[in-house]
Amino acid sequence: MTESTPKPVTIAVPRELKAPAWLERFFPPLASFVLFIAVWQGIILAAQLKPYVLPGPLAVIGAVVDNRSSLGESALFTFQASFVAFLVVMVLGTVIAFVLASSKFIEKAFYPYAVMLQSTPVIAIAPIIIIWFGFGFTSIVTISVIIAIFAVVANTTQGLISVENNLQNLFKLYGATKPQTLLKLRLPFALPFMVTGWRIAAAQVVIGVIVGEYMAGAGGGGMGGLGLIIAETSARLQTAYLFAAALCAALLGIGFFLVVNLFGHLLLKNWHESAIQFEN
Repeated sequence: MTESTPKPVTIAVPRELKAPAWLERFFPPLASFVLFIAVWQGIILAAQLKPYVLPGPLAVIGAVVDNRSSLGESALFTFQASFVAFLVVMVLGTVIAFVLASSKFIEKAFYPYAVMLQSTPVIAIAPIIIIWFGFGFTSIVTISVIIAIFAVVANTTQGLISVENNLQNLFKLYGATKPQTLLKLRLPFALPFMVTGWRIAAAQVVIGVIVGEYMAGAGGGGMGGLGLIIAETSARLQTAYLFAAALCAALLGIGFFLVVNLFGHLLLKNWHESAIQFEN
């Protein structure tokens, strides 16, 4: 009777536990938000600050609930002004960038003035804009455009002038015309730069509109935006209401950025390395 060969013993090794993808994406910002709220409340309790100096998170939430109607109307006005300003920034900034990139002479002649306009404090320009356009929607949008347009101009111009010489020489070798080179080489090459400019401008237009509302007053029909609420509540020491308006403005800016970021990702995801790596 032959002795049977023992069968090998198989030990089941548990798979590495891995958190769901949505948890990995949302847990870090959620954890930092909870930590921020805890530190905020801790500072108030430790320093025994008065509500008009620094209101607590619950007081701010209460101000949002109590003033939800006026905050909603003001946020809608700010959104409309921000949307119009962003469209103007995209179109006008891109046109200016194409003009600057069309010639070295034009770029050297006019680009310093774009830098100078960006470097000038808006508080020095706003009174002139209000004199020209009056108080209201037009002045608010104009101030926002001045604040945000340089990001689009600078990034788009940089993208258009950064095309490799070898690629441009190759297009010339095959007899490509200037419009063909622009549409099939320079524009695709500059598109990631343009998307970067749009992302920056998306946040800046909201800031610009808030500043414009703060300085240019109420809009048409006596309706004002979040900036006007911030101006009024700061003068009245209604700090919780002020924080509520600032929170709405921040959420509006984040929303603008996320929408533009998604739009840029859809434009780049099938061919540009940064979007492909993000997908993976």
